[in-house]
Parts: sequence; C-alpha cells; structure tokens
Amino acid sequence: MNAPHVRRPGRQRGFTLIEALIALLVMAFGMLALSGMQLSLSRNADVAKQRTEAMRLAEARLEELRSFTGVSTGTINWNGLDATANTTVTTNTTYTVASTMSGVDADAMRAVNVLVTWTDRTGANQSVSLASVISRTDPRDPGFIGNPLPLNAPLKRPKNRNINIPIPALDLGGGRSATQFDANTVIVYSNIDAGVINVCDPNQANASIGLINSLIGTPGCLDVAGYILAGYAGRTSSSVVWPTGVNHSAADGISVDSGSGATIRCLYADATDQNTNVVIAGYKYYVCVIYRSPATPTFTWSGKVRLGGVPTTGNYIVCRYQYTQTSITPNERNVQPYVNVNMSMDEQNYLVTTSATATCPSSMTVTGVSVGVLHQDCRSSNTVGYLAANCPAASP
Repeated sequence: MNAPHVRRPGRQRGFTLIEALIALLVMAFGMLALSGMQLSLSRNADVAKQRTEAMRLAEARLEELRSFTGVSTGTINWNGLDATANTTVTTNTTYTVASTMSGVDADAMRAVNVLVTWTDRTGANQSVSLASVISRTDPRDPGFIGNPLPLNAPLKRPKNRNINIPIPALDLGGGRSATQFDANTVIVYSNIDAGVINVCDPNQANASIGLINSLIGTPGCLDVAGYILAGYAGRTSSSVVWPTGVNHSAADGISVDSGSGATIRCLYADATDQNTNVVIAGYKYYVCVIYRSPATPTFTWSGKVRLGGVPTTGNYIVCRYQYTQTSITPNERNVQPYVNVNMSMDEQNYLVTTSATATCPSSMTVTGVSVGVLHQDCRSSNTVGYLAANCPAASP
C-alpha cells in the first residue's frame, strides 16, 4: 500500500514592497534622531568652547583688579581701582565683560563680581560669572613674609642685611656681622643699619666667628657707636698717578661732634671683587671707620674727606661723583662737606685725572644719576697754601 503524498510549501524568497517601505521608514527615523543628536552635540561643543573663553575673560578681569602696585601710589593703585567699566571682546564670538565692586577705597576688603555675557549661534543668551574678594594689602607685604628684611625695609638686601656692610663680612648671628679691618682689628656691625657697634682685637688675622663672638663683652672687644664711610676711586688712564691714601685731618676735614673718645681709621687699597677677591684693575677702594667709645646714641660727624697724596704737579684734580637722586639725603648723595652724618654710607666715589682747566670729565655726568663735581684742585698753578689745604698727604 502506497504512503499518502504530502505537499511541501515552496521556499520564500526576498522582501515584499511593504516590508521594504517599513524598513526604510525605521531607518529614516533613526537618521533623523542621529542628525538631531549631532546638531545638539555640535551646539553644546560650541557653547562649551565659548564658555571656556568667557571664563578666561572673567579671570583676566579679576587679575587686572588684583594687580594694583600700591595702596595710594603707583600706576595702578587700590584707591584708583575701577570695576564699573564694561568692555567688549571679540574672539570666537562677541563678549561683554562687566564687573562691580562693593564698598569704598577705605575698606580693608571689597567684594568683586565679574559677569561675562554673549549670544550663542542659536540666538540664546549665555553668561558666566565669578565672585571674589580683593584685600587692601600693600603688594610688598607678601615679599616681607617670604624674605623678612631688617625693620621691613622696602628692598631685599645682600645676605639679608644692610647694603653698606661689606659682602665678605661674617654673619655672627644675633643681627650682627663682622669683617677684618686690618691685620689685628675686627669691626662688628649691626645688620639693620650698618652701624659700628664693636671694635675687637683678636690678635690674629682672619679671626673666626667663634673667636669674635667669644671676645664680645670682654675687654678685647670695645663697645662703640660709629659708622663706616666707603667708596671707590678711579682714574682716567693708567698714566695717572694714584693718590696714596685718604686724608681726614685737613683744615676742614672730618670733625666729630662734642664729646671725647672719637677715633677715625681708614684703609686704602686695590679694589677687589668682594665675591672672588680678584683685583679690579683701575680702581682703589677706601673705607673709614668713625667711632666713639663709650657708645653715644647721638653720635654724628661732619666735614670733608679728601684723597691724600695727590700729586701737586701735572695739573692733577680729583672729581667726586655727586648723585642726583632726590630720594636720598645730601650726605648719601656725596654733597660735601658732609653735615651731621648719623649713618653708614657707601658709594662715595671719586675720579682722579689731569686737567689744565680743572674740568671734570663729561663721562661723570649721567642724566638722573650723577654729575662730576671738582673736589680737589692740585694744579701747580695754584698757590702753595691752596695746595696744602686741598691736596694734603694721606693721614697715618
């Protein structure tokens, strides 16, 4: 008996038109969604870029307000801060930067708000704002904290002590420094004002810090009140003969105010680099110590300092550099004769040259810095008496 015949359905091939249309519709919706997302991402990226730029502009305005150079003085000062002016800046779009500041100049602190606004490419308004507080603090004060200075002086000084103290001087601690003055004498200075406070005799050259400290307070270290006077002498050529030293005993030389025990000691030698001790060709260095014992708080001195042993033949003259700055005293400017000096002074400099007309070199005059002033006229055409007063021998 034969098995019944079963008819099998034919295999389905391809898509119908309706199915294709449905697939296309689904794809279209997907593409629209992707397109919208892409537009949104592009817009957000653009706004983010603009927001970053706006934040930079806001920070720049804050830093501009913080950058005052003084409280009441300076090109930009606290009392002249203006936070109300609006500015327009165009980079990747156009920004308006506006700021406000609370309070008045006398306030110790003032609140600041900076608002930056712009319109993005869709026409929507955008903005960022920063708020901060600015302190009415002298810009120099942080420097004093980081680099404490003697009596809060306005400038950082070599080795954090008075600039008139010789660089090679040893720091003894306790606000004092010391330098070897001659073979057996050590001078001790106050780091604050370079005043001489001790004259010690360690009976040896190159005394150590420990030895000097051990002498302070003993008969080997005299308590004094005094000052140093120091500077350089140059010459216009190698053929110009050097003076032999410093004179402080001429008719109108250094005189000390009323009282007893005044001592003046000067050294005169080749100038050397104070860091390397290498001789500086063409220059001499002098330093005078003027002190009184016992120490007297009101100690002052006056008079004129001369280079000693200047030749009295060959039309020799000595010119001094007289500084023009109005911010320092006439004594510091090397205006002589000195009057009631009550401080240590450096950079009191001279130039030795020859001139038939007693004319100082024009190179000594620098606008706003110094002028050359005739200090000693040692020309042979002058009278002997005049030469004796102006061109004496070096003091012993």
